[in-house]
Amino acid sequence: MGRSEVFTRHPWLRRLLAPLLVCLWVGLVLYPDPRPLLSSLTRLVHPPIDAEAVAELATALPDDPAIVEAFSQEYVPYRTSWDLYGQFWYFPTVAEVVAGKGGDCQAEAILTASILKAKGLPFTLRYSLDHIWVDYAGKAVTKLEDPGTAIASDEGGGLLGRLPDRLPLRDIIHERVAYHWTPMPAERKLLILMGLLAAVLFAEWPLIRRQWSWSRSPTV
Repeated sequence: MGRSEVFTRHPWLRRLLAPLLVCLWVGLVLYPDPRPLLSSLTRLVHPPIDAEAVAELATALPDDPAIVEAFSQEYVPYRTSWDLYGQFWYFPTVAEVVAGKGGDCQAEAILTASILKAKGLPFTLRYSLDHIWVDYAGKAVTKLEDPGTAIASDEGGGLLGRLPDRLPLRDIIHERVAYHWTPMPAERKLLILMGLLAAVLFAEWPLIRRQWSWSRSPTV
């Protein structure tokens, strides 16, 4: 039995296969070379905090986490991964952050964490679904940096997952769209949309063909 016969006898296979093809297509569009993605995933799980890379910066700063964080915010003006690296998402090393002097919340967080580590000051690296930040004693809670929204934390002994107390889905979606989709190059957006259209046509082709046949059938 050929492939076309299999799909004819089991039309649900098309609908099952279509999302898998979409995921594969989107992955190829976003990461033609998967190595940056693999590196980023590794760094996400094992944050690349590097005290040696910021030793000179740490020496020039006082032993105050708030001042260190303010310095990092000024040193790392906000730029998306599309702007800096031409990537949908990229987790940089501290050396890349220091050299590039720009980045997103990940860049700012690991720079701050690295300076605090170089100075021997305690901190916690926290992850929510739309943000990564450094927490420390006395830090004020904000809407974006609320430990209640964290899904994982790292106090230096490894990443520990947890269930968040709050899950602000509207804010998360807004941040993800603004970070990933809005600055995406137009040609990548077009390729993704073309892939989605092709997947819909593939999944619903038997229905589309029947509708087309009925519309062309002569009426009595």
